[in-house]
Amino acid sequence: MSAIYGIIHKNGDPVSQETAHTMATAMRHRAIDGEGSWHEGHVVLGQCMLTFKAADKTQRIPLVTDDLVIVADIRIDNSPYIRKLTNSPKDATDIELLLAAFRTWGQHCVYYLNGEFAFCIWEREHNRLFLATDRVGFKSLYYYDTPDVFIFCTEQKGLLAAKPLPHYFNEESLITYHFRDGDPVATHTKYVYALLGGYGLTLEDRCIRQVRYWNPSPGKYSFDDGEECAWEMRKLLTTVVKNRISTDRPIGITLSGGLDSSSIACLLAKELAAVNKPLYAFSSVLPETAQGKDERAYIERILQHCPNIIPTFVDAAAFGPFDDISDAFNHDETFPNPFFYMDHAILRAAKEKGVGVLFTGYGGDHWVSWQGHTVIYNMLTAGRYQLVYQLIMEFAEQEQRHPFQIVKRELAAQTSIYRALRGRRRKSLNGTALRKGFIRKYRQMIDLRPVTDVFETMMDNVMSGRVGQLPAMLSNRNEAYGIISAVPLLDRTVLEYMMDVPDQMFVYNGHKRSLIRHAMEGIVPDEVLWRKDKGKYSPDFMARSLAGISRADAITQSPEYALAFEKYLSKPAMSHLAAGTELSTIRLIQGIICSKVISILQKNGYLFEGNFS
Repeated sequence: MSAIYGIIHKNGDPVSQETAHTMATAMRHRAIDGEGSWHEGHVVLGQCMLTFKAADKTQRIPLVTDDLVIVADIRIDNSPYIRKLTNSPKDATDIELLLAAFRTWGQHCVYYLNGEFAFCIWEREHNRLFLATDRVGFKSLYYYDTPDVFIFCTEQKGLLAAKPLPHYFNEESLITYHFRDGDPVATHTKYVYALLGGYGLTLEDRCIRQVRYWNPSPGKYSFDDGEECAWEMRKLLTTVVKNRISTDRPIGITLSGGLDSSSIACLLAKELAAVNKPLYAFSSVLPETAQGKDERAYIERILQHCPNIIPTFVDAAAFGPFDDISDAFNHDETFPNPFFYMDHAILRAAKEKGVGVLFTGYGGDHWVSWQGHTVIYNMLTAGRYQLVYQLIMEFAEQEQRHPFQIVKRELAAQTSIYRALRGRRRKSLNGTALRKGFIRKYRQMIDLRPVTDVFETMMDNVMSGRVGQLPAMLSNRNEAYGIISAVPLLDRTVLEYMMDVPDQMFVYNGHKRSLIRHAMEGIVPDEVLWRKDKGKYSPDFMARSLAGISRADAITQSPEYALAFEKYLSKPAMSHLAAGTELSTIRLIQGIICSKVISILQKNGYLFEGNFS
């Protein structure tokens, strides 16, 4: 795919060669298969290429015509449809199809395009810029806007290279990191924003205007029974996998042994076997000398089932959650998650194997393979008593338990009284390394309610643009290694299908996560398909964390990290977390990551506001 960037001086002043060169240099690490730029007066547009197909290497970048200039990170899944409607030749590339679509429908072309994209079209005669992202937001696009200049870029580092100084730290990004709340368009740099999935942005007459062109709504599907629902999901998942393998580059997958990644792996392996191609799998396992349990047995069952899978077991023995935080932040351009060391170890292994496209099962447990813990309780409160009775009896028969045991688990356990008696507390503001005064300032933006209605939650995530944030980050991270990211379980067509799935399908026939289980019958081996346990992504995370936890005290006392603790983090909270549970350890590592990132930004000249001591 590609990275794109641009600078438009809205006041008409020419963009200097030095500024254009600075931005191009900042993005050169993305120019795996070539680069190109277009510079005319007050406008600079550039593109760094990572090709999906060998034929794409012949594509001119940017694409320049008499009236238009296009830079695009794009994969069109419905190219036959676009080709037919625009009378384009059979060998037209995706960027050329985008050009034909824009000539046919103008900015409304986004309504016709299916796939993943972030693109820019400059109309030379009208002095007008149009940016757009795909409906979900698989491709990141950031922008900075003032009365005199507009800058956009796939990566924040490219944008910051051209953005006028100073840079200000956006402290709200700490709330987003710890609570997954906050404004999804915001970044860790004030005044630098993300163009979220499903949006188009127009710059004309020195003013920008954003329009959301995708407002998803249920009603596309109607199901008569569970088997039909599961069969439709199988067809959809097969299609979205096929859309992402029309490449001549080697294909890989991060295979955890869990239900989501195993489902994608088995579908992928089947499609690749049909054309005599291998699938490279990368799995996180324990080092050979380590004690404990990992997912190797389930992974090996998948390997037996799919003989064209070539496995690589990754233990990242030399790394842990306290190592190379600066490098991870540089790649991720956000506060790294505590398991970043395994993410990057897998990417290094995939790069060594020459993998060009790396699939992941990420996003499945958000919706496609949701556990459905609250389904029966929600149906009871909605007065659907007959269906409640039916589902309880199905669980009782499947698990060989008394119905009252199922009632206790599925109904009583969802009540606040039961949780209080069992000592289960709802999410709280406590338990992080953040200062209490800092948290109080942003209390109104933090939603601590548990997920009770997955449809409502996911629709909110889709509409807010939050659902595309991590896939967009994965895309940038992977492409820095020369690898294209594939996240099929969050494909737009899958999300639209999920909007019409009846809630009972998540607990259908006496099984949790029953939708994907029934959809994958005959595709995934039974030992994996019906497993009830789930291992950890990094199986010895706690051992690695405890081995390095002594660093936490040194960090809290070091002058290098003083700013972070003066303004945002609490030393007593860090000490308390060091003696806690696995969740506390994760929160402690988040605190360490935050202190190191803030120190990095401070060294890079960022300015910080506010005092919460």
